[in-house]
Amino acid sequence: MDYLLKKGETAAVTAAPAGCSLRMDRGSVWLTRYDDPRDYVLGPGETFTVSAPGTVVIEALEDTTFTLGYARIGGPARTTIQVGLGLPSPAAMELH
Repeated sequence: MDYLLKKGETAAVTAAPAGCSLRMDRGSVWLTRYDDPRDYVLGPGETFTVSAPGTVVIEALEDTTFTLGYARIGGPARTTIQVGLGLPSPAAMELH
């Protein structure tokens, strides 16, 4: 699925069991992952693969479009995306 974040907007992507990838189409993002001391900055054409269950927090450094791809490893993937961290849950949606 394709997503758009405006500059400064945030999103949290939680993948379970694993196997989600974020591919940058336009713009750039900063992202961090729970239990990973590193931060990442991705630009157009770059990909970040979520290889273990957990949450990735993304912040758009400029107007950004990205694509989430899902691998079906050992069963159906379940990914929750919440846009605008700290906002009420109507901004959250689940993809199966």
